This record gives sequence, C-alpha cells and structure tokens, in this order.
Amino acid sequence: MNIGNVFESLRQYRQISSALLILSLKGQKANSASESKEVKALLEILNLKVSGSSIFSDKVWHFEEAQEKSAKSISKDRFKFNFDDYPNIPEPIIFELKMVILMVSLLPRSELQRIEKKNTSFKIQSLTSMFKATLRYFDHIFSSLIDAFGADVVSDNFQSLQDLKRTHFVEYSEGFEITSQTATLIERAFGFFHAKRIREYVFAKKLVLPRLAQTKAVVSESTKRDRDKVLPGEVFEKVSAISGYVITDFLTKLGVEVTDKTALKMRRNFPFEVEDLGLLDVDWGVIDTYAMNRLLGRGYPYDEALKYLNDVSNLLTKGQQVAAMRGALNQRFDARNGSALVQDYLALVYRSALYIIAQYTGMRPSELFEIRLDKPLEESFGVPCIVSHVKKHQEFERSLFDDKWVCIPAMVDALNAAKVISRIRVNPYLLSKDGTTAFGGEPSHYSANGLKTPLKLHFQQIVPEDYDEIEVYPYLLRHTLAYQLFRADLGLPFISHQLKHFGNLVGAFSTASNKGFSVNTLSYGEIGEQLSGSGRARNLRHKAEVDAVRAAFDPDAAYAGVNGEDHKNRMIRVFEGYQASGFTKEEIFEAMAEQGMAIANVGTGMCYGGKTEDFDESLPCIGGLRCNPVRCSNAVVTEAHIPKWREVYVENMRVVESGSEDVSTEHALEAANEARMVLQSLGAF
Repeated sequence: MNIGNVFESLRQYRQISSALLILSLKGQKANSASESKEVKALLEILNLKVSGSSIFSDKVWHFEEAQEKSAKSISKDRFKFNFDDYPNIPEPIIFELKMVILMVSLLPRSELQRIEKKNTSFKIQSLTSMFKATLRYFDHIFSSLIDAFGADVVSDNFQSLQDLKRTHFVEYSEGFEITSQTATLIERAFGFFHAKRIREYVFAKKLVLPRLAQTKAVVSESTKRDRDKVLPGEVFEKVSAISGYVITDFLTKLGVEVTDKTALKMRRNFPFEVEDLGLLDVDWGVIDTYAMNRLLGRGYPYDEALKYLNDVSNLLTKGQQVAAMRGALNQRFDARNGSALVQDYLALVYRSALYIIAQYTGMRPSELFEIRLDKPLEESFGVPCIVSHVKKHQEFERSLFDDKWVCIPAMVDALNAAKVISRIRVNPYLLSKDGTTAFGGEPSHYSANGLKTPLKLHFQQIVPEDYDEIEVYPYLLRHTLAYQLFRADLGLPFISHQLKHFGNLVGAFSTASNKGFSVNTLSYGEIGEQLSGSGRARNLRHKAEVDAVRAAFDPDAAYAGVNGEDHKNRMIRVFEGYQASGFTKEEIFEAMAEQGMAIANVGTGMCYGGKTEDFDESLPCIGGLRCNPVRCSNAVVTEAHIPKWREVYVENMRVVESGSEDVSTEHALEAANEARMVLQSLGAF
C-alpha cells in the first residue's frame, strides 16, 4: 500500500458533494457530466486498498497481514470491522468514520496525539477496540434519534458528524451503559477526530464531542481485578509437586528416560495424596491402541493412522475398526468404557505438562501460543531451551530471554510427555484442545483465552479445596513465578525443587549468554524483576516481604521449639499494643515490611539464642540441620519452614530405604526422625 497515494485520494473527499455521495452510497449513478471529476475522486476513495483483502467500499474490513504478525492469543475479531453491525448510523457518516479509521491506522501517533512522540502508527488490534466502542456509541445515538423523529428525518438532517450538536450527545445517550474503561476508549478515539490532518481532510469545522460523563450515558466503574494476585504458596507447592509426579509416573511407565531426577526420587515418600487422580497403569500398548481408536474415529484410514503410532506391534488387537480398539481397552482396564478412562488420564498428564511449562518459563500467553511440539529444543551454552517469540515489550524482554527460554529438567520431561499425547491429537501446538484433528484438517490451538480453560480444570482436579479461591487470569503463573523468586531472594525457603532449578539455571544462563548483566549470576530477585517489569515488581516484592514478616512475627501462627511459645507471647504483646491503637494485624504486617523488617529466614529455622529484648528485628540465622527444636532450645521453626523440613525428611528417608548398612544410613535415619518430629510439632505430618 502506497500511503502517499492513499492520502492524495482521501484529500479529494471535501470536493465531493453530499448529494453525489448519497446517490453513490444508494447504488445510483450521477447523470451530470459536470460531476465527472467528483465521480472520479469518489471512485478513487471507494477502491482504495485498506488491507491485503479489503477495499474502502467493503462492508467488512479484514486486516489479515496484521493478524498474521500478531500473537495467536489475540482474537480474530480484533482484526476486523463489520460496518453492517451499526445499521442506525447514516451511510454518509459511516463513510466519514471509515475515512477517520483508515487515516488513524496510517498516521504516526505523533500526529494524532499531542503527548505522543512515537512516529509509529497504532496497532490494528488497538484501533479496533477503540473504534468498535465508538461505532456502538454512535449507533445508539442515531437509534435514539430515529425512535424520536423517524428514519427519514434523521437521514435528511444528519449527513455528517458535524450535524450532531452537543445536545444530541447529551440527550440521546440515555440508555447507553458502559464501563469507565470503555468510556476511556471512546474518548480516546474522539481525540483522533481533532487531529490536524483529519480535520483538514474530512471535517470543515471542529466537532463537538463531549465526555461521556457529561451526557446521560450510564458510566459505571470498571471492575478492577488484582493483577498482582498470585497462587498461594501451599497451592503452588502442591500443584508443582503433583504435576511433576504425574509426568514422571507417565514417562516411567512408558520407559522414557526421566530428566528430573529429583522428581523421580520423590515418588517414594511422596508428601501429597495422588490416589484419587485416576492414574492408570499404561504402557505403549494402551497408548497406541487408544491413539488408533481416536484416529480412526476422526476419519484416518488405518494405514495412515499407523504413522502416528510408536509401533504397530504395540496394538492390543489385530482388528482395524474403532470397535475393536475400544473393546481391547475395555478388556485391559476391566471397564465398560476403557477409552474414557484413558482420555481422562492423558488429559491430566497433558494439563500437568502445560502447567509445568507455563509456570517455569514465565512466558506470556502469547509466547506459549508459539510453542510447537514438533520443533526440537535448541541447546545454548549447554542448556536446553524452548524457542518462541517475544511479542511484547521486546527490547526489555530480550535482555533476559532473547526468544529462548531455559528448560529446567522438569520442563524437558513435560515436553516429552506432551509430545507423546500430541501425536494422538495430530496437533503440534502445545496450547491445543483435547480433540484429534480430523483427517485432512488443519490443526489449531486454543482461542485467545485458551490458557485459562486447562488451568482451571487442572486446579479443580489437583487442589479442589482451594479452587474457589483461585482467580485464574492470563498472567497468573508468570506473576506467581516472579513472586516466588522474590520470596527466595528474601531468604524464605524454596517451596518446590523446580523453582530452585529455575532460579539457579536461569541466573547462570543469563550470565553465560552475556546479556549485558554483571558477571555475577543474576539473583532470584533480579530474575523476578525481569519477569514482572519494574512497576509490578515493586508490588510483588512487597507482597513477598509481607509474607516474610508474617512468617516470623504472626502472633497467631504455630511455632515449634522450646522458645516457640515464648516467641509467640512476645509477638502477642507487640501486636496488642499496635491493635489497641486501632491498627489491624494486616496493617501491622504492611508497616513492618515497609520498615524493612522482612528478615531473612533460614532454610530450616531461625535462631533465638542471645535474645536481649522483646522485639529483635535482626534475628540471626545459622541455617544448619541443628537449627531445630529437637537439637537446640534456641531454635524457633515457623510454618514457612515446612517445605524445607519436608525436603529434609524425604531426602533422608530415600537414603534409609536404599538398604545400605553404612554409617550414613544411621545419620539419615536420625535426620529423618528429627524432621518428622519438627513437622509433627507444626501439624504438617
């Protein structure tokens, strides 16, 4: 599209008489030869290309090129205008609005808004949000005018937006209900109508476009969602652990090598219940038979379906029909509908894989949409990486990832599990629905809000008792990851082994890949800031600081150890004084965090030795296994230390169960018993 030619054509609009424009829009031809110059100018505008597939006169404008370049998570409707959706707006005014929309899509921002200095134009998806809301508003006003005066009167008297007076906006906005957020979009679009070039080309005089709050439109406050919300620590720990367990269990049953050795070891003495999850005893025979069942059901010829199996010899039946496959699965699981059992199980495995990948890459949804399971991992500096595309804030984000996301061992396993299931779906996209692509069809991914659906299902199955308290939004996992890194930066224990892998590996990788950071490995807090951005980072770090304060000073929490009760009583006295002054407990935590009292907790406990006053904000930490109520009377262990003590117990029980008779086994048993007693004292065993 030659932008200069477009504006040359649009410049002629003011030469076209309203009578000719109306005739043309009604499909009638002008008879006067003297109007040939006007006709030519009009035809030029009507035939202008607005996109690769749409011209100015089309009822539907589709910006396909912009759609192809944008993130797949953005709805297709964000790249279309259907002007038939606004039947009450007179045709000449639709023509004017088309002119404005086209010009705004081409002009640099600096020409459209005084405060803008960018010479780039607006993205189409941003413009559609603003102008669709504006078109709905104009349609409502003209609908009200038609109801009051009739269609003919409106058609005769309103042939330009210049014909609308302030009173029309004020009076005939009645009944138009929007949120303040939508009102802002409309008023932002109104600002474009006053841009110098748009006034020169389209309007002979300045339009009167009042703020919606000054009209009879009903503007309600937008519901503000807390986009700094994160998964609660116990939910994060449990979902991470169980998802890793499900994946490891699945790969082990298929004989696929497990990369995450920690998760493999955790299968013994696993701290969470998994009996109700419906984990099946599967092998390649079950997987391939179920795959054949799905493929035949979607129209694949038998010989074509064989291409998607691991090995034809795995099939549990020699039959080549759907009924034979289903019968074999029923027999294998001694169930009336064995294929349904397998479907539910594989859906759980896939959601577990999706969760691990989304949680521990910190990717935005738009970046997750780009992941294809048929593409191999790319090794960089000896570390396997997922390759995707940064779609937003590219300069900032590239400083950490540069289109490559480090794969911790758990993610490698998650990808391998997802790849097995993706063959059944004949769909290379990670973010894809459960269904199998029909024979001859094109694979597709989830819609714009697709990540929310599998996450909700996963949380509902894994943590049903907490599900109602979880608000799932697209950036939930990304912000949770940043928040957990801020916690770790404050010295609070890691609550998942995957998180520890992520922090260590990403920090080292960022240094090795020479992204302009210090030669020192990035700290957990620095990684958290890169993930969340400077503005939100302050909120998430503060949330972590409040957690650290709460863990150490909550007067209502459980504390283990001889000094546990003493510590609790001291905290009660401190808090009673503040609460008597009218402060709530949460306000006190907030104030403590603001004053820098988020002390660095040790991995297993905090030392209460050498205390000199009732309130010591610089409690030292020794960090060893002996820092526990069993070994040391000065130790105080809080609920925040439960994950670390659980890790101590599991690690040492693994040594005990290995069957070795050397001295290390005795030490491991002693350590495991101590850990068990600490956990019991906190009510966590």
